[in-house]
Amino acid sequence: MKRTAAPLLFLSAMMPFAVQAQIIMCKDAAGKTYTADRPIMECSGRAIREFGSNGVIRRDIPAPLTAEQKRQKLLDEEKRKVEEAALAEQKQADRAMLARYGKEDDIEVARKRTLDIVQEHLKRQTEALAAAKKQQQQVQSELAQVKNPKDVPPGLYRRSEESDKTLRAETEKLQDVEAEIAQINLKYDTTLKRYRELRNQQSTASK
Repeated sequence: MKRTAAPLLFLSAMMPFAVQAQIIMCKDAAGKTYTADRPIMECSGRAIREFGSNGVIRRDIPAPLTAEQKRQKLLDEEKRKVEEAALAEQKQADRAMLARYGKEDDIEVARKRTLDIVQEHLKRQTEALAAAKKQQQQVQSELAQVKNPKDVPPGLYRRSEESDKTLRAETEKLQDVEAEIAQINLKYDTTLKRYRELRNQQSTASK
């Protein structure tokens, strides 16, 4: 039954051809050409060219897609949808940018306002790191006065470990703040670049 299913489906799909006066032509895998005035099994699964009764080409019917071609078609369709969504999102972001910033100076004002807040964090963190370094130096000075490492008081040893831990923590915090500043500048640099591109496009379009 499975062997006759495909031919039956093919013949069923080709029934409209039989209703109209026409000629169909196809080539098999070996390149042999077949012509007929009715659906034939040799054309099953092949690209078909349909001629009218006057011999003029009416249409070309592509061969059915293979499983791999169907899979690739779905992938291409998904890719197209993703690209269209990204484009729509970009257009929306562009409109919002132009509505928010009337001129380049507005972007720089927004940058400074954002950076001012983080700069305060940077100042406090720099002071905290300096205090941590000072504390560690003091502990190291006390340790240097102990000639034999075995004679280091337990309390001083714990202070040494704590000062090292504090110094590492404050250093990481400062690096985080510096990274945040870099990200803010990158964000506004990107915004400024895109803003200029959009204004140039508007200027070119108005000419």
